[in-house]
Amino acid sequence: MKAVKFLTCCILAAFIIFMPAGTRTARAAAPRYARADARDVYFCERKDLNYALFTIPYTYCVEILSTEGEWYYVKYAEDNDKYRALYGYCLSEKLTPLETPPENIYLNRPVTVTFKADPPVGSLPVLDALNVTAAFYGTYYSGATAYSYVYYNGAFGYVYGANDDYPLNEIPTDETEQPPAENKGKTNTTVIIALALSALAAAALFILYLTGRKSKYFRPDK
Repeated sequence: MKAVKFLTCCILAAFIIFMPAGTRTARAAAPRYARADARDVYFCERKDLNYALFTIPYTYCVEILSTEGEWYYVKYAEDNDKYRALYGYCLSEKLTPLETPPENIYLNRPVTVTFKADPPVGSLPVLDALNVTAAFYGTYYSGATAYSYVYYNGAFGYVYGANDDYPLNEIPTDETEQPPAENKGKTNTTVIIALALSALAAAALFILYLTGRKSKYFRPDK
């Protein structure tokens, strides 16, 4: 009787230890980044496409800060010598949440912007064209006309023309986006151990129940 109780306690203790571990392994963390899988994923100041600023460069990512219905509140870009981080909203429908972001999360592509003064009337001298380097964020389309959203000298603004000729991130196939087989194996092993311990615990309880009934109703002759 004591041996059965001891066995039951050991099995139940092991069951309690292993089950939370299996639960933690099976629960996936919320994705931190989302990739633009279309060329018309707009970054907006508000949750309204009328406040769109630019399109997220295709195959690049935003950082998901929170989810608000069909919108993500996101961050795009990092503060560095040419770029400044922007915070706003993107519709989630054309963004793919990622467990592992690409090597290049944001597009880092400074562009050359040319300023050229219109020639004045008469023979007054004018400066040659002035070239400056600005940080390119994305393209904004107004009908058939494209503009580039850029940052220069502490200010954001638009310049005429698109800048869509940039290297793309590689989009993994469905198979490569799945969790590694090693992790799957660990999860499956933990689940199998938990199920086996559950079965052993149930068997031990059943034996304990039968033993208790036998000791209750069986009275050997003195």
